[in-house]
Amino acid sequence: MLFSVGVEYPSHDGEALGLVVPALCIDDYACFSAADSEEQVKSMATEAIALVVEEMVSNGVSVGNIRDMGPRHYRQLEDYNHCDGWLLLDVDLSEFMGKPKRINVSLPDGLIQLIDNRVKYSQGQYRDRSHFLAVASRHELEGAQ
Repeated sequence: MLFSVGVEYPSHDGEALGLVVPALCIDDYACFSAADSEEQVKSMATEAIALVVEEMVSNGVSVGNIRDMGPRHYRQLEDYNHCDGWLLLDVDLSEFMGKPKRINVSLPDGLIQLIDNRVKYSQGQYRDRSHFLAVASRHELEGAQ
């Protein structure tokens, strides 16, 4: 899932960059973190997202209910005026979506070959055919709501 991450640059040397993930600042949750360098921003934001999502799931909140409105939307909100920059971070939430379940799906041979080729040449973006189909399904479902 794509998450908008707001970045606040430090005003003094020796201070950390502030990070916020507005899509996870809902109800009783908040997703903030810090990074000592720009190189750490992605890893620190990913870790913070995973921790908050894990907490949400343990409290019965469905991962499917998380909605990111995008940096353009969050830039307009006063709560995020402190953010100097924004990035989109793709975080795999499949581990929080429940236990894998085997299903029987019929697809044309040509489509299966296209999927397998995409997986093969994705440079690790997709673990296997099932992961590709799960990512494609989530993408399609996000656009439908």
